[in-house]
Amino acid sequence: MTAVVIVNWNGRRLLDACLDAVFAQTAPPELVIVVDNGSSDGSIEHLHERWRSVRVVALGMNAGVAAGNNAGIRAALDAGSRYILLLNNDAVMRPGVLAELHQALGQGGDGTWAAAPKILYRGEPDRIWSAGGSFEWWRGLSRDRGTGEPDHGQYDLPQDIDYANTCCLLIRADAFARIGLMDEAYFMYFDDSDFSARLRRAGGRIRYVPGAQVLHDVQASTKVSATAPSVFALYYTTRNRGRFIARNAPTTFHRVSAHAFTIATRFVRAAQACLGGRRLEAKLLLGALSDGYVRRETGATRRPLGGFAGSTRES
Repeated sequence: MTAVVIVNWNGRRLLDACLDAVFAQTAPPELVIVVDNGSSDGSIEHLHERWRSVRVVALGMNAGVAAGNNAGIRAALDAGSRYILLLNNDAVMRPGVLAELHQALGQGGDGTWAAAPKILYRGEPDRIWSAGGSFEWWRGLSRDRGTGEPDHGQYDLPQDIDYANTCCLLIRADAFARIGLMDEAYFMYFDDSDFSARLRRAGGRIRYVPGAQVLHDVQASTKVSATAPSVFALYYTTRNRGRFIARNAPTTFHRVSAHAFTIATRFVRAAQACLGGRRLEAKLLLGALSDGYVRRETGATRRPLGGFAGSTRES
């Protein structure tokens, strides 16, 4: 049995397109679970009214992406699912995606624990958002391949990869028994990087399947507007990076290099923001560094994040 797990936070406007595509698959899943993270936009009511076959797990609060995924994974495992697809509520699968991911797992054998599609921008379906990914350990980053590039078929070779984000990822259920669930300490961002790193360290393989294609409305649930990226992304990617490095960097050299690079570049960027009159951005960056490296804060931040829209470009 295959279950699809979708985490939702105030994404009522996104759910119909996402769920329409799930049920339109050539090999639709037997179980669809939507985990609601305390939405206030009528998402739950809409699901009960329009999508009665969907199992709704209402957490009553914004527990974060990782915890939301875990709630759905546990429900799927309890129902006897052998395969679990983690899917963003702002992602729309093209027909045949689920069948192609299943085929890749079957062809890869027991050693292939997960399969990832090619992900394209929903607003620009000929432009790549992710064609698989890798780690740059000296900088302490996971990197999506091909981001922003026109899709000319340059990443159309199926292959094993080291990193796949959980925008859309099909995972064998027994992988969770071997390496555990998502790490809820991250709340959001770097939780999928951590999961991929643990999976690879345990000997599992991740297969990139370019024939399976997904359209993604990037950061649709958290960005401030169509032109202002997510303050949540800027804060949590900065705060969580140190934890990711400490837990996963393969050597002492990589850990020292990545920590030094992260701290130095965030200070430089904060200084640039301050000199450019973007004091809120500088304050947020320095606060995120302090929360991650000094306070060792995990889970949802207690720091107010309102009133600021910052860039999420990583370096």
